[in-house]
Amino acid sequence: MQLPSFDVEFTRSGEVFSAPQVDALLAAVPGLTDLFVVSHGWNNDMADARRLYDALFRSISDILDIGDGVVPGLANRRLGVLRVFWPSKKFTDEELIPGGGAASATKENDAALIQQLEALKTDPERLGGHDRNPVREVALTQAQQLVPKLETDASARREYVMLLRSILNPADAHADDGSEEFFSRDAEELFDGLKGNVVAPGATSGGGVTSVHGAPGAASGGAAGLKDLLEGVKAAARRLANFTTYYAMKERAGLVGRAGLAPVLQRVRDRKSDIRLHLIGHSFGGRLVTAAANTLPPNTPRVTLSLLQAAFSHNGLAEKFDEKRDGAFRSIIAQKRVSGPIIITHTKNDKAVGIAYPLASRISRDQAAALGDANDPYGGMGRNGAQRMKPGECVFGDLLAVGKQYALAPGKVFNLKADAFIADHGSVTGVQVAYAILNAARVADDAVALT
Repeated sequence: MQLPSFDVEFTRSGEVFSAPQVDALLAAVPGLTDLFVVSHGWNNDMADARRLYDALFRSISDILDIGDGVVPGLANRRLGVLRVFWPSKKFTDEELIPGGGAASATKENDAALIQQLEALKTDPERLGGHDRNPVREVALTQAQQLVPKLETDASARREYVMLLRSILNPADAHADDGSEEFFSRDAEELFDGLKGNVVAPGATSGGGVTSVHGAPGAASGGAAGLKDLLEGVKAAARRLANFTTYYAMKERAGLVGRAGLAPVLQRVRDRKSDIRLHLIGHSFGGRLVTAAANTLPPNTPRVTLSLLQAAFSHNGLAEKFDEKRDGAFRSIIAQKRVSGPIIITHTKNDKAVGIAYPLASRISRDQAAALGDANDPYGGMGRNGAQRMKPGECVFGDLLAVGKQYALAPGKVFNLKADAFIADHGSVTGVQVAYAILNAARVADDAVALT
């Protein structure tokens, strides 16, 4: 079954790039009962994003082609797809590891840090572009000039931190991922907290992780976990640059979600008030669709949310995660902005999400032994699922093989442990993931009772 699809591209400021794209979507909406809204995460270009979308919806189509017996209740639905394109940045897994990528040398290396800062100068207006923001370029060039002085000059370290902060918008900082302290802590404290080596747990060995295509595969990271053993001022400076890269994408995803995608979804609902919306986000795209959902009115019916290895805090939906503050997107749960169900795939095999978060722990003075896991206050959603929820709000289970029975229901969050089927951060297009998304879509109508 080939589902009709509609591409809508957004600029880095969250504006719709081509109004006719939205017009084409809106013209089709009256003929649909359900709209899947899917957002990529970090990708270099349109081709990368399209490959992700094509593979995921090929899996969805394969399940639908089997017939109504596999996922009952969908046979008479008229399904369409809104494919979101936004100017994210491509990361390798290694680049998301503290001190990883070019910085994973065995000794201190100024050139590696300068290379990281050079990459940060790229700030594309559209996905796949190579635009450079002049203000950002000036600040980062100044930071590069400070690199030889960082080990011996405290004033250089302070200026380095201020320059990194200057290219970011602090409005998206939040306590749930340690980013508030990135903007508020003294520069020397930041350097001291990030100077030591970082070790985070990996996936358990044995038992064979199965790839999304059904073939046995090794879990990324292995039993020994993932390590960044570099120490010292330059290692800290690299980790600060990595955190800046992460925060810039977090900021961008939130902006495009609330200022770009959310108004489009409102126009869709204005055109057809009872259309079911199924929001799907991979990686930072998970944050994008969650930010869009966070703008919906309280008690919004017929909305599901599927977060596939989402790259934001596992406290994002929590109530009083630190006994004082709610997660950034708590109102989605508290005010039923998404009627549900909400499904979240998570796995220890995801080193991109699982290892980025120890940075937040170090920035926030938390020298936890189990960095990045569910016991770390600053773990990632794609590593651990939603954490610190109220009793009864969250169900822990597994991502199931096709044909196994889910007990999904509206009004709840379902953490689906995916170690058996998701081998790494990008392996989210298999039939098992598609099957979970369709099962969530199947029960969307039941959510009306919650309103």
